[in-house]
Amino acid sequence: MTLKRDLAWKHLDLVNRSSVAYQYARYALGLSYELLPEEVANQAKRCLLDALGCAIGAHFAPGRSMYEAMVKELGGVEEATVIGSGLRTSAANATLVNSFLVRFLDYNDFGGGGHNSDSIPAIIAIAEREKSHGRDFLTSLVISYELGASFSGGMRREEGIGMPGFMSDIRGGLSMPPTLGRLMRLNEDQIANAIGICVSHSLPLGVLDADREENSMSKNMRFGFVAYDAILSCLLARQGFTGPVRVVEGQNGLSQAIYQGAMNVEQMVDFTGWHIMDVIFKPLCASLGIIGSVTATLAVVIENDIKYDDIEKVQIKLGLHNVYHHTTAAKKYPRNAESADHSAYYANAIAIKERKFGPDLFEARYFTDPVVLDLIDRMSVEVDPDIPSWDIAAKSIITTKDGRRFEKYADKPHGTGKDPLTDEELEYKFTEMAVKYMGKQQIKKIFDAVWNLEKVADMNQLTRLLVFPSR
Repeated sequence: MTLKRDLAWKHLDLVNRSSVAYQYARYALGLSYELLPEEVANQAKRCLLDALGCAIGAHFAPGRSMYEAMVKELGGVEEATVIGSGLRTSAANATLVNSFLVRFLDYNDFGGGGHNSDSIPAIIAIAEREKSHGRDFLTSLVISYELGASFSGGMRREEGIGMPGFMSDIRGGLSMPPTLGRLMRLNEDQIANAIGICVSHSLPLGVLDADREENSMSKNMRFGFVAYDAILSCLLARQGFTGPVRVVEGQNGLSQAIYQGAMNVEQMVDFTGWHIMDVIFKPLCASLGIIGSVTATLAVVIENDIKYDDIEKVQIKLGLHNVYHHTTAAKKYPRNAESADHSAYYANAIAIKERKFGPDLFEARYFTDPVVLDLIDRMSVEVDPDIPSWDIAAKSIITTKDGRRFEKYADKPHGTGKDPLTDEELEYKFTEMAVKYMGKQQIKKIFDAVWNLEKVADMNQLTRLLVFPSR
Protein backbone atom coordinates (compact mmCIF):
# COMPACT_ATOMS: atom_id res chain seq x y z
CA MET A 1 0.00 0.00 0.00
CA THR A 2 2.80 2.38 0.87
CA LEU A 3 4.49 1.75 -2.49
CA LYS A 4 1.29 2.51 -4.40
CA ARG A 5 0.77 5.68 -2.38
CA ASP A 6 4.37 6.81 -2.94
CA LEU A 7 4.10 6.17 -6.67
CA ALA A 8 0.84 8.08 -6.86
CA TRP A 9 2.29 11.04 -4.98
CA LYS A 10 5.43 11.01 -7.11
CA HIS A 11 3.26 11.03 -10.23
CA LEU A 12 1.32 14.03 -8.90
CA ASP A 13 4.56 15.87 -8.21
CA LEU A 14 5.85 15.18 -11.72
CA VAL A 15 2.62 16.35 -13.31
CA ASN A 16 2.49 19.51 -11.19
CA ARG A 17 6.13 20.42 -11.76
CA SER A 18 5.68 20.21 -15.52
CA SER A 19 2.84 22.76 -15.34
CA VAL A 20 3.00 26.23 -16.87
CA ALA A 21 2.96 27.71 -13.36
CA TYR A 22 6.13 25.87 -12.34
CA GLN A 23 7.85 26.70 -15.61
CA TYR A 24 7.07 30.40 -15.12
CA ALA A 25 8.41 30.19 -11.58
CA ARG A 26 11.64 28.56 -12.76
CA TYR A 27 12.11 31.18 -15.49
CA ALA A 28 11.76 34.04 -13.00
CA LEU A 29 14.12 32.53 -10.45
CA GLY A 30 16.67 31.67 -13.11
CA LEU A 31 16.95 35.16 -14.60
CA SER A 32 19.40 37.69 -13.16
CA TYR A 33 20.51 41.18 -14.06
CA GLU A 34 23.84 39.84 -15.24
CA LEU A 35 22.02 37.78 -17.91
CA LEU A 36 20.27 40.83 -19.39
CA PRO A 37 21.81 42.22 -22.59
CA GLU A 38 22.63 45.92 -22.31
CA GLU A 39 19.87 46.90 -24.74
CA VAL A 40 17.30 44.92 -22.74
CA ALA A 41 18.28 46.60 -19.47
CA ASN A 42 18.05 50.00 -21.19
CA GLN A 43 14.64 49.14 -22.62
CA ALA A 44 13.45 48.28 -19.11
CA LYS A 45 14.54 51.76 -18.00
CA ARG A 46 12.64 53.28 -20.93
CA CYS A 47 9.51 51.39 -19.88
CA LEU A 48 9.92 52.66 -16.34
CA LEU A 49 10.44 56.29 -17.35
CA ASP A 50 7.44 56.24 -19.67
CA ALA A 51 5.18 54.70 -17.03
CA LEU A 52 6.25 57.19 -14.37
CA GLY A 53 5.54 60.08 -16.71
CA CYS A 54 2.06 58.74 -17.45
CA ALA A 55 1.35 58.37 -13.72
CA ILE A 56 2.46 61.92 -12.98
CA GLY A 57 0.51 63.30 -15.92
CA ALA A 58 -2.68 61.64 -14.63
CA HIS A 59 -2.63 63.44 -11.28
CA PHE A 60 -5.67 65.52 -12.31
CA ALA A 61 -7.77 62.39 -12.93
CA PRO A 62 -11.10 62.52 -11.04
CA GLY A 63 -10.66 58.94 -9.85
CA ARG A 64 -7.28 59.62 -8.25
CA SER A 65 -8.62 61.50 -5.24
CA MET A 66 -11.32 58.86 -4.78
CA TYR A 67 -8.73 56.12 -4.70
CA GLU A 68 -6.52 57.98 -2.26
CA ALA A 69 -9.51 58.62 0.02
CA MET A 70 -10.25 54.89 0.06
CA VAL A 71 -6.62 54.05 0.83
CA LYS A 72 -6.58 56.52 3.73
CA GLU A 73 -9.76 54.97 5.08
CA LEU A 74 -8.27 51.47 4.86
CA GLY A 75 -5.03 52.49 6.55
CA GLY A 76 -2.24 49.92 6.67
CA VAL A 77 1.49 49.64 7.11
CA GLU A 78 3.39 52.50 5.48
CA GLU A 79 5.66 50.56 3.13
CA ALA A 80 5.14 52.11 -0.33
CA THR A 81 4.56 55.53 -1.91
CA VAL A 82 1.67 56.89 -3.96
CA ILE A 83 3.12 58.82 -6.89
CA GLY A 84 2.48 62.55 -6.70
CA SER A 85 0.78 62.94 -3.34
CA GLY A 86 3.48 61.01 -1.48
CA LEU A 87 0.85 59.16 0.56
CA ARG A 88 2.48 56.23 2.36
CA THR A 89 0.45 53.06 2.52
CA SER A 90 0.73 49.29 2.09
CA ALA A 91 2.36 47.91 -1.05
CA ALA A 92 -0.98 46.44 -2.13
CA ASN A 93 -2.84 49.74 -1.70
CA ALA A 94 -0.12 51.76 -3.42
CA THR A 95 -0.34 49.33 -6.32
CA LEU A 96 -4.04 50.11 -6.75
CA VAL A 97 -3.62 53.89 -6.83
CA ASN A 98 -0.48 53.96 -8.96
CA SER A 99 -1.85 51.41 -11.45
CA PHE A 100 -4.88 53.63 -11.91
CA LEU A 101 -2.60 56.60 -12.59
CA VAL A 102 -0.37 54.80 -15.11
CA ARG A 103 -3.41 53.62 -17.10
CA PHE A 104 -5.67 56.69 -16.96
CA LEU A 105 -4.35 58.66 -19.94
CA ASP A 106 -3.96 55.65 -22.26
CA TYR A 107 -0.55 57.17 -22.98
CA ASN A 108 1.35 54.19 -21.58
CA ASP A 109 3.30 51.66 -23.61
CA PHE A 110 1.97 48.67 -25.52
CA GLY A 111 3.86 45.38 -25.26
CA GLY A 112 4.40 42.42 -22.98
CA GLY A 113 1.02 41.01 -23.98
CA GLY A 114 -0.88 44.29 -23.61
CA HIS A 115 -0.37 47.54 -21.75
CA ASN A 116 2.24 45.88 -19.56
CA SER A 117 3.45 49.12 -17.98
CA ASP A 118 0.39 48.58 -15.76
CA SER A 119 2.58 46.01 -13.99
CA ILE A 120 5.23 48.54 -12.98
CA PRO A 121 3.38 50.09 -9.98
CA ALA A 122 3.20 46.70 -8.26
CA ILE A 123 6.89 46.01 -8.95
CA ILE A 124 7.83 49.42 -7.54
CA ALA A 125 5.64 48.92 -4.47
CA ILE A 126 7.14 45.53 -3.63
CA ALA A 127 10.65 46.79 -4.39
CA GLU A 128 10.04 49.61 -1.91
CA ARG A 129 8.68 47.19 0.65
CA GLU A 130 11.65 44.87 0.27
CA LYS A 131 14.20 47.72 -0.15
CA SER A 132 15.31 46.06 -3.37
CA HIS A 133 18.37 47.01 -5.38
CA GLY A 134 17.78 48.70 -8.73
CA ARG A 135 19.26 45.68 -10.54
CA ASP A 136 16.70 43.37 -8.97
CA PHE A 137 13.91 45.78 -9.83
CA LEU A 138 14.96 45.96 -13.48
CA THR A 139 15.21 42.18 -13.69
CA SER A 140 11.68 41.76 -12.34
CA LEU A 141 10.41 44.42 -14.73
CA VAL A 142 11.86 42.46 -17.66
CA ILE A 143 10.31 39.25 -16.31
CA SER A 144 6.85 40.84 -16.28
CA TYR A 145 7.15 41.80 -19.95
CA GLU A 146 8.63 38.48 -21.03
CA LEU A 147 6.08 36.32 -19.24
CA GLY A 148 3.20 38.58 -20.26
CA ALA A 149 4.23 38.28 -23.90
CA SER A 150 4.82 34.53 -23.64
CA PHE A 151 1.36 33.98 -22.19
CA SER A 152 -0.32 36.14 -24.83
CA GLY A 153 1.74 34.46 -27.56
CA GLY A 154 0.01 31.22 -26.68
CA MET A 155 -3.40 32.65 -27.63
CA ARG A 156 -4.56 31.49 -31.06
CA ARG A 157 -6.16 34.78 -32.01
CA GLU A 158 -5.92 34.07 -35.71
CA GLU A 159 -8.67 31.51 -35.21
CA GLY A 160 -11.04 34.21 -34.01
CA ILE A 161 -11.35 32.66 -30.58
CA GLY A 162 -9.21 32.42 -27.49
CA MET A 163 -10.36 35.42 -25.49
CA PRO A 164 -14.17 35.28 -25.39
CA GLY A 165 -15.41 38.12 -23.21
CA PHE A 166 -12.30 38.53 -21.05
CA MET A 167 -9.48 41.05 -21.04
CA SER A 168 -5.89 40.20 -21.93
CA ASP A 169 -5.00 41.37 -18.40
CA ILE A 170 -5.76 37.82 -17.27
CA ARG A 171 -2.09 37.28 -18.13
CA GLY A 172 -1.14 39.16 -14.96
CA GLY A 173 -2.32 36.23 -12.89
CA LEU A 174 0.54 34.20 -14.37
CA SER A 175 3.15 36.90 -14.96
CA MET A 176 2.92 38.89 -11.72
CA PRO A 177 3.42 36.24 -9.00
CA PRO A 178 6.81 35.24 -10.52
CA THR A 179 7.69 38.91 -11.05
CA LEU A 180 6.89 39.89 -7.47
CA GLY A 181 7.71 36.56 -5.83
CA ARG A 182 11.30 36.87 -6.97
CA LEU A 183 11.63 40.22 -5.16
CA MET A 184 9.93 38.74 -2.09
CA ARG A 185 12.39 35.81 -2.09
CA LEU A 186 9.75 33.14 -2.63
CA ASN A 187 10.91 29.71 -3.78
CA GLU A 188 9.73 27.78 -6.82
CA ASP A 189 6.92 25.96 -5.02
CA GLN A 190 5.62 29.14 -3.44
CA ILE A 191 5.59 31.06 -6.72
CA ALA A 192 3.78 28.24 -8.54
CA ASN A 193 1.14 28.13 -5.82
CA ALA A 194 0.81 31.93 -5.88
CA ILE A 195 0.09 31.67 -9.60
CA GLY A 196 -2.63 29.12 -8.91
CA ILE A 197 -4.19 31.31 -6.22
CA CYS A 198 -4.05 34.46 -8.34
CA VAL A 199 -5.20 33.16 -11.73
CA SER A 200 -8.15 31.28 -10.29
CA HIS A 201 -9.54 34.49 -8.76
CA SER A 202 -8.44 37.27 -11.15
CA LEU A 203 -10.41 37.27 -14.40
CA PRO A 204 -11.21 40.83 -15.63
CA LEU A 205 -14.25 40.92 -17.90
CA GLY A 206 -14.23 42.36 -21.40
CA VAL A 207 -17.03 44.79 -20.51
CA LEU A 208 -14.29 47.01 -19.06
CA ASP A 209 -13.23 47.95 -22.60
CA ALA A 210 -15.98 46.79 -24.93
CA ASP A 211 -16.87 48.21 -28.35
CA ARG A 212 -20.46 49.13 -27.58
CA GLU A 213 -20.06 50.14 -23.93
CA GLU A 214 -19.16 53.51 -22.46
CA ASN A 215 -15.82 53.21 -20.72
CA SER A 216 -15.72 53.91 -16.99
CA MET A 217 -13.08 54.62 -14.36
CA SER A 218 -12.84 50.87 -13.78
CA LYS A 219 -11.17 50.45 -17.18
CA ASN A 220 -8.04 51.89 -15.58
CA MET A 221 -7.95 49.01 -13.10
CA ARG A 222 -8.04 46.13 -15.56
CA PHE A 223 -4.54 45.10 -14.62
CA GLY A 224 -4.25 46.90 -11.29
CA PHE A 225 -6.62 44.60 -9.43
CA VAL A 226 -4.88 41.54 -10.87
CA ALA A 227 -1.52 42.90 -9.65
CA TYR A 228 -3.10 43.62 -6.25
CA ASP A 229 -4.31 40.02 -6.10
CA ALA A 230 -0.83 38.83 -7.09
CA ILE A 231 0.64 40.57 -4.03
CA LEU A 232 -1.91 38.93 -1.73
CA SER A 233 -1.31 35.58 -3.43
CA CYS A 234 2.44 35.82 -2.90
CA LEU A 235 1.97 36.72 0.76
CA LEU A 236 -0.34 33.74 1.23
CA ALA A 237 1.94 31.34 -0.65
CA ARG A 238 4.91 32.42 1.44
CA GLN A 239 2.95 31.20 4.48
CA GLY A 240 2.43 27.81 2.83
CA PHE A 241 -1.04 28.48 1.40
CA THR A 242 -1.64 26.40 -1.74
CA GLY A 243 -3.33 27.00 -5.06
CA PRO A 244 -4.16 24.91 -8.15
CA VAL A 245 -0.77 24.88 -9.87
CA ARG A 246 -2.33 23.35 -13.00
CA VAL A 247 -4.52 26.42 -13.30
CA VAL A 248 -3.74 26.71 -17.02
CA GLU A 249 -3.90 23.14 -18.32
CA GLY A 250 -5.90 21.42 -15.58
CA GLN A 251 -9.56 20.43 -15.68
CA ASN A 252 -11.67 23.61 -15.87
CA GLY A 253 -8.47 25.67 -15.91
CA LEU A 254 -7.83 28.65 -18.18
CA SER A 255 -7.36 26.60 -21.32
CA GLN A 256 -10.63 24.74 -20.98
CA ALA A 257 -12.93 27.12 -19.10
CA ILE A 258 -11.94 30.52 -20.45
CA TYR A 259 -10.06 30.03 -23.72
CA GLN A 260 -12.10 27.04 -24.89
CA GLY A 261 -9.04 25.01 -25.81
CA ALA A 262 -7.56 27.81 -27.94
CA MET A 263 -4.27 27.89 -26.05
CA ASN A 264 -0.91 26.80 -27.36
CA VAL A 265 0.75 25.77 -24.12
CA GLU A 266 4.01 24.97 -25.86
CA GLN A 267 4.16 28.52 -27.18
CA MET A 268 3.39 29.88 -23.71
CA VAL A 269 6.59 28.37 -22.31
CA ASP A 270 8.85 29.37 -25.19
CA PHE A 271 11.14 31.88 -23.48
CA THR A 272 13.44 32.54 -26.43
CA GLY A 273 14.13 36.12 -27.54
CA TRP A 274 13.46 39.36 -25.68
CA HIS A 275 9.85 40.45 -26.14
CA ILE A 276 10.43 43.69 -24.24
CA MET A 277 12.33 44.99 -27.26
CA ASP A 278 9.05 45.04 -29.22
CA VAL A 279 7.36 47.52 -26.86
CA ILE A 280 5.67 50.50 -28.49
CA PHE A 281 5.89 53.86 -26.70
CA LYS A 282 2.95 56.01 -27.70
CA PRO A 283 3.63 59.35 -29.38
CA LEU A 284 0.05 60.52 -28.81
CA CYS A 285 -2.32 60.30 -25.88
CA ALA A 286 -4.84 57.93 -27.45
CA SER A 287 -5.81 54.32 -27.96
CA LEU A 288 -3.25 52.66 -30.22
CA GLY A 289 -5.91 51.92 -32.83
CA ILE A 290 -6.56 55.60 -33.58
CA ILE A 291 -3.03 56.98 -33.34
CA GLY A 292 -2.61 56.53 -37.10
CA SER A 293 -5.69 58.61 -37.90
CA VAL A 294 -4.75 61.41 -35.50
CA THR A 295 -1.21 61.45 -36.94
CA ALA A 296 -2.63 61.78 -40.45
CA THR A 297 -5.14 64.47 -39.46
CA LEU A 298 -2.49 66.53 -37.68
CA ALA A 299 -0.28 66.35 -40.77
CA VAL A 300 -3.11 67.55 -43.02
CA VAL A 301 -4.13 70.57 -40.93
CA ILE A 302 -0.61 71.67 -40.01
CA GLU A 303 1.06 71.20 -43.39
CA ASN A 304 -1.79 72.97 -45.21
CA ASP A 305 -2.66 75.47 -42.46
CA ILE A 306 -6.32 74.39 -42.45
CA LYS A 307 -8.54 76.12 -39.90
CA TYR A 308 -11.81 74.87 -38.46
CA ASP A 309 -13.82 77.46 -40.40
CA ASP A 310 -12.34 76.15 -43.68
CA ILE A 311 -13.65 72.62 -43.29
CA GLU A 312 -16.65 71.16 -45.09
CA LYS A 313 -16.19 67.51 -44.13
CA VAL A 314 -13.68 65.04 -42.68
CA GLN A 315 -13.29 61.39 -43.66
CA ILE A 316 -11.29 58.96 -41.55
CA LYS A 317 -10.37 55.54 -42.98
CA LEU A 318 -9.40 52.70 -40.61
CA GLY A 319 -9.13 48.91 -40.48
CA LEU A 320 -12.30 46.98 -39.62
CA HIS A 321 -11.54 46.32 -35.94
CA ASN A 322 -10.50 49.89 -35.24
CA VAL A 323 -13.69 51.25 -36.80
CA TYR A 324 -15.89 49.05 -34.62
CA HIS A 325 -13.89 49.63 -31.45
CA HIS A 326 -13.63 53.44 -31.70
CA THR A 327 -16.83 54.69 -33.33
CA THR A 328 -19.87 53.21 -31.60
CA ALA A 329 -22.55 55.39 -30.02
CA ALA A 330 -20.87 54.98 -26.63
CA LYS A 331 -17.68 56.54 -28.05
CA LYS A 332 -18.85 59.13 -30.61
CA TYR A 333 -19.73 61.88 -28.14
CA PRO A 334 -17.58 61.04 -25.11
CA ARG A 335 -18.32 62.49 -21.69
CA ASN A 336 -15.31 61.15 -19.82
CA ALA A 337 -11.60 60.74 -20.50
CA GLU A 338 -11.84 56.94 -20.57
CA SER A 339 -14.13 57.08 -23.61
CA ALA A 340 -12.53 60.17 -25.18
CA ASP A 341 -9.14 58.54 -25.69
CA HIS A 342 -10.93 55.66 -27.44
CA SER A 343 -13.03 57.86 -29.72
CA ALA A 344 -11.87 58.27 -33.33
CA TYR A 345 -14.37 61.13 -33.66
CA TYR A 346 -13.28 63.07 -30.60
CA ALA A 347 -9.54 62.54 -31.09
CA ASN A 348 -9.57 63.76 -34.68
CA ALA A 349 -11.87 66.69 -33.88
CA ILE A 350 -9.54 67.80 -31.10
CA ALA A 351 -6.53 67.36 -33.39
CA ILE A 352 -8.12 69.73 -35.91
CA LYS A 353 -9.15 72.35 -33.35
CA GLU A 354 -6.05 72.27 -31.11
CA ARG A 355 -3.44 70.95 -33.59
CA LYS A 356 -2.28 68.49 -30.98
CA PHE A 357 -3.66 65.60 -28.91
CA GLY A 358 -2.13 65.41 -25.49
CA PRO A 359 -2.99 64.74 -21.85
CA ASP A 360 -4.32 68.27 -21.28
CA LEU A 361 -7.23 67.74 -23.69
CA PHE A 362 -9.40 65.52 -21.50
CA GLU A 363 -10.92 68.26 -19.37
CA ALA A 364 -14.73 68.14 -19.19
CA ARG A 365 -15.08 71.46 -21.04
CA TYR A 366 -13.86 69.88 -24.27
CA PHE A 367 -16.66 67.30 -24.24
CA THR A 368 -19.24 70.08 -24.70
CA ASP A 369 -17.12 72.40 -26.87
CA PRO A 370 -19.35 73.57 -29.80
CA VAL A 371 -16.43 73.47 -32.26
CA VAL A 372 -15.52 69.91 -31.28
CA LEU A 373 -19.14 68.78 -31.54
CA ASP A 374 -19.58 70.44 -34.94
CA LEU A 375 -16.44 68.77 -36.26
CA ILE A 376 -17.70 65.40 -35.02
CA ASP A 377 -20.93 65.96 -36.92
CA ARG A 378 -18.97 66.79 -40.09
CA MET A 379 -16.90 63.63 -39.75
CA SER A 380 -17.32 60.10 -41.04
CA VAL A 381 -15.22 57.12 -39.94
CA GLU A 382 -15.24 54.28 -42.42
CA VAL A 383 -13.63 50.91 -43.08
CA ASP A 384 -10.82 50.91 -45.63
CA PRO A 385 -10.69 47.39 -47.11
CA ASP A 386 -7.02 47.90 -47.97
CA ILE A 387 -6.07 48.35 -44.30
CA PRO A 388 -5.81 45.10 -42.28
CA SER A 389 -8.43 44.86 -39.52
CA TRP A 390 -6.10 45.36 -36.53
CA ASP A 391 -3.49 47.54 -38.27
CA ILE A 392 -2.93 51.04 -36.87
CA ALA A 393 -2.48 52.51 -40.36
CA ALA A 394 -5.08 55.15 -41.25
CA LYS A 395 -6.06 57.75 -43.82
CA SER A 396 -7.43 61.25 -43.18
CA ILE A 397 -9.23 63.17 -45.94
CA ILE A 398 -10.32 66.78 -45.35
CA THR A 399 -12.47 68.67 -47.85
CA THR A 400 -12.68 72.46 -47.49
CA LYS A 401 -15.65 74.67 -48.19
CA ASP A 402 -13.97 76.02 -51.33
CA GLY A 403 -13.72 72.51 -52.79
CA ARG A 404 -10.09 71.66 -52.06
CA ARG A 405 -9.32 68.12 -50.96
CA PHE A 406 -6.36 67.15 -48.76
CA GLU A 407 -5.36 63.59 -47.97
CA LYS A 408 -2.73 61.94 -45.78
CA TYR A 409 -1.98 58.26 -45.21
CA ALA A 410 -0.17 57.25 -42.01
CA ASP A 411 1.22 53.77 -42.49
CA LYS A 412 3.57 53.37 -39.53
CA PRO A 413 3.22 56.45 -37.30
CA HIS A 414 6.38 57.59 -35.54
CA GLY A 415 6.85 55.64 -32.32
CA THR A 416 5.53 52.40 -33.82
CA GLY A 417 7.07 49.65 -35.89
CA LYS A 418 10.79 50.11 -36.48
CA ASP A 419 10.65 53.83 -35.72
CA PRO A 420 10.49 53.93 -31.89
CA LEU A 421 10.62 57.05 -29.76
CA THR A 422 14.19 57.93 -28.80
CA ASP A 423 15.40 58.31 -25.22
CA GLU A 424 15.31 62.08 -25.74
CA GLU A 425 11.71 61.93 -26.98
CA LEU A 426 10.70 59.88 -23.94
CA GLU A 427 12.30 62.50 -21.72
CA TYR A 428 10.41 65.24 -23.56
CA LYS A 429 7.14 63.31 -23.18
CA PHE A 430 7.84 62.90 -19.45
CA THR A 431 8.73 66.57 -18.99
CA GLU A 432 5.62 67.75 -20.82
CA MET A 433 3.47 65.96 -18.23
CA ALA A 434 5.62 66.50 -15.14
CA VAL A 435 6.51 70.19 -15.47
CA LYS A 436 3.06 71.16 -14.16
CA TYR A 437 3.84 69.52 -10.84
CA MET A 438 7.59 69.69 -10.28
CA GLY A 439 10.62 71.78 -11.21
CA LYS A 440 13.22 70.98 -13.84
CA GLN A 441 15.79 70.07 -11.19
CA GLN A 442 13.55 67.39 -9.73
CA ILE A 443 12.78 66.08 -13.22
CA LYS A 444 16.51 65.86 -13.95
CA LYS A 445 17.08 63.91 -10.73
CA ILE A 446 14.40 61.44 -11.80
CA PHE A 447 16.07 61.04 -15.19
CA ASP A 448 19.45 60.45 -13.55
CA ALA A 449 18.00 57.88 -11.17
CA VAL A 450 16.17 55.97 -13.91
CA TRP A 451 19.05 55.91 -16.42
CA ASN A 452 21.43 54.76 -13.67
CA LEU A 453 19.02 52.49 -11.82
CA GLU A 454 21.46 49.58 -11.77
CA LYS A 455 23.51 51.63 -9.31
CA VAL A 456 20.60 52.43 -6.96
CA ALA A 457 20.99 50.37 -3.79
CA ASP A 458 17.43 50.92 -2.49
CA MET A 459 14.41 51.69 -4.70
CA ASN A 460 13.16 54.11 -2.07
CA GLN A 461 15.81 56.48 -3.44
CA LEU A 462 13.76 56.72 -6.64
CA THR A 463 10.28 56.81 -5.14
CA ARG A 464 11.17 59.77 -2.92
CA LEU A 465 11.74 61.77 -6.10
CA LEU A 466 8.22 61.02 -7.34
CA VAL A 467 6.51 63.15 -4.70
CA PHE A 468 5.42 66.64 -5.74
CA PRO A 469 7.22 69.46 -3.87
CA SER A 470 3.92 70.91 -2.60
CA ARG A 471 3.27 67.62 -0.79
